[in-house]
Amino acid sequence: MKVMGTPKIVLTADRTLMSPYRGLSLATFFGCAPALDPHRKKNSFWYKILGNQVTPKILFDFICNYIPHTNGVANYAPYGLRKLEAGLLRDGFSRQDVVIAHPDHIEQFIGPETEVIGTYEMDPLGMGPVTMTFTYGRKQISYDEFYNTELHYRIKAAKAKTGSKAKVISGASGTWQYNYDPEKIEEFGIYAVLEGELGGIAPEIDGHAGRFFNYLINGDFENMDPFRKRSDFKVNIKEFERNGKKIHARFVNFWSRPDMDEIPNIIEPSMHGMVEVMRGCGRGCKFCDVTLRSLRYYPPEKVVQEIEVNMKKGGATSAWIHSDDIFVYGMNPRTAKGMEPNREALEELFTAIMSTGVEHTNPTHGTLAGAIADEKLLPNLSKIIKASADNFIGVQVGFETGSLRLIEKYADRKLAPYKPEEWHWVVKEGVKTMNENYWIPAFTLIMGLDNDETPEDSWDSIRLISELEHEQPDSMFTATALTFVPIGLLEQSDFFNIGNEMTAAQLGVLYKTWQHNLKYGIKKFMTKTGAKGPQRLFFNALARTLGGIPLGAMEKYARRKSKEHERVIEIIKAKYW
Repeated sequence: MKVMGTPKIVLTADRTLMSPYRGLSLATFFGCAPALDPHRKKNSFWYKILGNQVTPKILFDFICNYIPHTNGVANYAPYGLRKLEAGLLRDGFSRQDVVIAHPDHIEQFIGPETEVIGTYEMDPLGMGPVTMTFTYGRKQISYDEFYNTELHYRIKAAKAKTGSKAKVISGASGTWQYNYDPEKIEEFGIYAVLEGELGGIAPEIDGHAGRFFNYLINGDFENMDPFRKRSDFKVNIKEFERNGKKIHARFVNFWSRPDMDEIPNIIEPSMHGMVEVMRGCGRGCKFCDVTLRSLRYYPPEKVVQEIEVNMKKGGATSAWIHSDDIFVYGMNPRTAKGMEPNREALEELFTAIMSTGVEHTNPTHGTLAGAIADEKLLPNLSKIIKASADNFIGVQVGFETGSLRLIEKYADRKLAPYKPEEWHWVVKEGVKTMNENYWIPAFTLIMGLDNDETPEDSWDSIRLISELEHEQPDSMFTATALTFVPIGLLEQSDFFNIGNEMTAAQLGVLYKTWQHNLKYGIKKFMTKTGAKGPQRLFFNALARTLGGIPLGAMEKYARRKSKEHERVIEIIKAKYW
């Protein structure tokens, strides 16, 4: 591709979203790691060794390797950016009008002719659940926030240098975070923040990309009109007060729920060989924003077309299949009252995926209930996708909590067709069935769910994980405890502040999950997943070496915090190890 100079529309994302992470399993979460501790004492041992660095930058930059580029144009990009690019080209913008810039070469595409700079942001201010956990409630600065800040500073400097009047708009599923730290909007020079209607869900602007960007270029988002009738967008000039100063910021809501034929196919390769097979979920978990999105399915031929783009233009040999619950694919919510999987639709989908010639495929997300609701489903799918002891299938699964009270209150349909009182059985049977068919669930738990979690709820989670380990000693799963973040139907709730509000029992959940991942995940089966080759063995050795550090840090924290925190750690060591 030739150098384009300064196109009308420049799209980009920060480094943490534009890295293949050397093909390492789950390494895409590494951007959530703490980068800097602004509160570290200068006379401390660690300050003398690393300064303010927490996770050494040399280590992060090595694992978070750069994607290749061609004259500054990114050879790969996040799937959402690729959809937007395809929508703009379909809707009348020329190839010279639109570029997805490599974050390290953003400056060469910003000039007087540039009208819009769009930044794709998943966790711009480090407020995502994983990041809030790793940074103790944002007491430290994550690499997600560090590199997003760096990107905006570079865009701002390039605009000043070239005299560009381009409007910077931030979009994607992380922009809700600017409501909690609006000073950043002014600091970064953001013209507008694109946000959804409810619960933090990102608008689907790819279906009507041309219309949205023409509104932006033509100045239709300049002013708030309180009398505007609801049609396709609304501008909200929000007022915030911070430290006695009033801050005004422009937020744009864009209503676009495109039909399947309005969603464009990607035309250039996406990161990690990702393709989408559906939108929405239908499970109705109150703490999740995806459930607010209407349910639609890609036909298999549309999925195949996008995989072929990744293979032919990006050299992909695997397909990462994005959904929010793969076992919902093809289900008719009007007839499947118990959310029973549509086995025939899933078999047709994965048969089509494998017909492309990919060597490996795995879905991003699934549910345990969906995996076991049809006893023939997982064996049949595993046969189609050639799952084996040499080809494990990793999938992220919501464990959420071991508490029957909380699961019934906040996520009862996650268990459908089963009942909340069957949750522990579903978890155990789900792990057993997945492992038997060479699937490995990567569990996520929610700490402080809606600030409603009692110590007994926390102990329920610890006991359930321990029971899994002892009843199924050869089981393979990881478990990651995340802090509650107010999105979805709970967007009016408060953050769970792990740095200030973590009870002794909640520390126990964090301790138990990390102990499990070190003892079972890193030491038993980490070498069986992710990219093959010497890098897998190298990073497993690194994980074994460093994996015990967080456990030691939590033990030290418990001794400093209280006798009760220390007692919980000792109980876990004695009874749940």
